[in-house]
Amino acid sequence: MKTAIGVIVLFFVTTYVGAQDTPTSKIRIGMYANAGTSSLVQGMGMNMNMYGSGYSGMNNNMTMYNYAASWGGGLSLTVPLHQRWSFVGNLGYMNRGANYGEMNSSYNDSYNLSYLDLWAMGQYNSLPKGSVKFTAVLGLTESTLLSAKDEPSGTTQEMMDNVNRVDIGMVMGPGLEFGLKKGAIQTRLLYTYGFMNVFSGMYYDSGMQSNNAAFLLQVGYIFN
Repeated sequence: MKTAIGVIVLFFVTTYVGAQDTPTSKIRIGMYANAGTSSLVQGMGMNMNMYGSGYSGMNNNMTMYNYAASWGGGLSLTVPLHQRWSFVGNLGYMNRGANYGEMNSSYNDSYNLSYLDLWAMGQYNSLPKGSVKFTAVLGLTESTLLSAKDEPSGTTQEMMDNVNRVDIGMVMGPGLEFGLKKGAIQTRLLYTYGFMNVFSGMYYDSGMQSNNAAFLLQVGYIFN
């Protein structure tokens, strides 16, 4: 965890110093909000609501992870590196989780996981057409667990001791930036995936690795 945070912080500092050496660079601060859907998957990919996203539960019933609401928001930092390339950093809150139930059973439950997210992304910028330009981002994410709750049938149970405190992952997606007289509005369609197992031990996942995955719409405002 310390190594990953150190690398990200070093990248922030190096990028900031490099931007100061370029007279035409202008660092921009902004804010953003995320909303979408998240789930837990077994293995890389978008295999939600399939047998590959479940495990054998009680009485050999297949436990299926399903979509749950995901949302968050925070602050952004955009550092121009070139006419077509920028570094983008996001720091904010992110709520993830999943609904699940067992086949051949009416039992339903949900996981509610809250994280402090730090994203470090490279952004491609097309040449503007009028006030609009196309963007695309690809980067790494570091998520620090703030709270973890199991919510079966309207009740709430703490599960911090059974969830790993740190998740390292990736984020990618296209977007549009709309220039305004003052600032700009950004929209992005994002996919995020965590490389690390969400759960620790075998109590919640029967020893199978479960990874965070989310599809998000991000809307933000960048100040001049």
